[in-house]
Amino acid sequence: MKTTTRFRQTFLPAGLALFLWAGACASGEAENLAVQLDGDGRSAEAALEFRRQALEAGTPSDRGPLFWASAYEYWKAGQTDLAEKMLDRSEDSLADSFSPRPLLRGEIAIAEKRYDESAYHWEGLLAAEEPADYERYAARRLAIVNLRRQNPEGALEALRSVPDAAAGAAAIEKYRREKDKSPMLGGLLGIIPGFGYFYSGEYANGFRSIILNALFIWGMASTAEDEQWGFFSVIAFGEITWYTGSIYGGVDSAARYNRRRLEDCERDIMGQASFEPDWKELPLVQLRFKF
Repeated sequence: MKTTTRFRQTFLPAGLALFLWAGACASGEAENLAVQLDGDGRSAEAALEFRRQALEAGTPSDRGPLFWASAYEYWKAGQTDLAEKMLDRSEDSLADSFSPRPLLRGEIAIAEKRYDESAYHWEGLLAAEEPADYERYAARRLAIVNLRRQNPEGALEALRSVPDAAAGAAAIEKYRREKDKSPMLGGLLGIIPGFGYFYSGEYANGFRSIILNALFIWGMASTAEDEQWGFFSVIAFGEITWYTGSIYGGVDSAARYNRRRLEDCERDIMGQASFEPDWKELPLVQLRFKF
C-alpha cells in the first residue's frame, strides 16, 4: 500500500508534467509551421499557413498582423493579387496605423507597375514620421519609382531626405547625364548588318551578325555560280531571315541597353537595402532592415 502511494506521489505528477510539456511543444511547432515553411523557401505554403492562423486568431489585434504575414509570403511567391486581398483583410481586422502595411502595398504596386500608386505609399511613409529605418528604405524605393516614371529630379529629391544615399544620388546624376538609346534608330542602323548592335555597345553580337551575313552571301554566290538553285533557295531564305533578324536585333539591343542602364542605377540606389519580418514576436510583426 505504501509502495502504491509513493508511486502515485512521485511518478504521476512527473508523467502529467511530461504530457503537458509534450503538448506545449507540439502546439509551438504548429504555430511556427509557417515560419519553418518561410525558412525553407516555400512562400506560397507559408502564406496559406499564416492565413489559417489569422482565421483562428482570437482577437483583431492578432489577426491583422497574421493576415499581413500571409500577404508578405504571397508577395514573395509572386502572387500579388492574393497578397493584396490579405492586406485588405489585415486592414479590416486592424484599422489602426500599422507601418508594415503601406510598405508592403508600395512593393506590390511596384511589382504590378502601378508606379503612381506606389509613390503614394512611399510618400505617406516619409510624411508619417516613421522610425529612421522606414524612412531610409522608403526614400530609396520612392527614388526608384520616380526613375521609372521618367522623373530623375524627383528621384534625387527623394534621396535628399536620407543622410546615407550619396552613392544613389551619384548614380542618378550619371543616369541623367547619359541618354537612352533609340530602338527606332537601332532598327534603322540594323539595315547594315551588325551596326544596330554596335549602336548599343553589343560588339560581339555585331561582329557575329556581319560574319554570318557574309557567309550567307558567299553561299548564295557559290551556289548560283554552280547553278545549284535548290541550295541557293535554301541559303537565300536563311539570309533573308537572318537579315530581318539583324534589324529586329538593333531594336532589341537598344531596349536591352536602356533596361540595363535603369537596373544599374536602381542597384546603386538600393545598395544592400532590404527588409524582412522578425517572426520571433508573432503574432506581433516587426521588420528588420538591412542597409
